[in-house]
Amino acid sequence: MSLLARTPKRQCDRAVKRARRELARGGTDLFSSVFWYGAVDIDRKHLVVWVLLAGSPSRLPAWYFPSKDRADYRYDPELLAEIERMRDTVVACFAQEGWPDSERVDVGFDSEARVTDGGGWHYFK
Repeated sequence: MSLLARTPKRQCDRAVKRARRELARGGTDLFSSVFWYGAVDIDRKHLVVWVLLAGSPSRLPAWYFPSKDRADYRYDPELLAEIERMRDTVVACFAQEGWPDSERVDVGFDSEARVTDGGGWHYFK
């Protein structure tokens, strides 16, 4: 594989494309979309992956990072378990792309409706 094909941005693009496919096939109607951002060419630690969830914002956690946040017991344990499985899928996709320390990739979850109501991309600023 050429050096250009292994740039951090291309690795992210390929990993997220794979994650989108796998999450869509995952048998859950919770998944809506996935994307990434961050200055990964400066340092890979700047990577953030967001998975947007379908459904009522009142039943979905906001700015939820399963690897960092304690389980929020206001939410259904089955919902949180499904979110954890989706995080595992995203992490596995980054591992398949050879992302160093893929277990440490920040994967956040939020409601697609909440993000839309909050101004889309501006919600994340």
